[in-house]
Amino acid sequence: MEFTANALLAVGVRPLMSAAPNEMHDIARVADALLINIGTLNDELIRAAICAGEQMQALGKPVVLDPVGIQVSAYREQAVRDIIAHCAPCVIKGNVAEMAVVKTMVAPSKACVFVTTGETDLITDGARQECLHGGSVLQTRVTAMGCVAGALIAAYAAQERDAFEASVRAMTLMNRAGKEAEGDYGLGSYRMHFIDCLSHYA
Repeated sequence: MEFTANALLAVGVRPLMSAAPNEMHDIARVADALLINIGTLNDELIRAAICAGEQMQALGKPVVLDPVGIQVSAYREQAVRDIIAHCAPCVIKGNVAEMAVVKTMVAPSKACVFVTTGETDLITDGARQECLHGGSVLQTRVTAMGCVAGALIAAYAAQERDAFEASVRAMTLMNRAGKEAEGDYGLGSYRMHFIDCLSHYA
């Protein structure tokens, strides 16, 4: 959460992380976009996610879903099915293994953009497709890089009416910052320089 929050602050976004169902109605009123990340999944988070997602959908605000580890357990898969059914995310972002499961649930469309991350990032809404190259292999060795990608997509989706274009902008920034942050130092410093590069190129 700390890394994702700092990444959002670096691009001029004010983040708020919460998993409390009782405050989701209030948060939805003031939030510009919602990222549902199921990395640390439990029953309360599922309730909070669905509550927030339903409120955001009713208000016409974007919902982005990061189905972390959906392929690992039936519990996660069912949670994602429920979130998709109730929250109608405009973007679903995951790695190749995660998106392979998601594709059995819903097809990409103008209403739901698929972002598949990897050595080449594939972004599609069923009609349009963009393949993005770049980034750094070091991004695969720093935890929460995927979380940052989802958060940036949500941030850009708050600005762009077009979820496909928002996803392309966000992933282009991820790749550029990831590549520019490379240097002759360790992973801890790489993490720090990545945040620096986000602020430079946002």
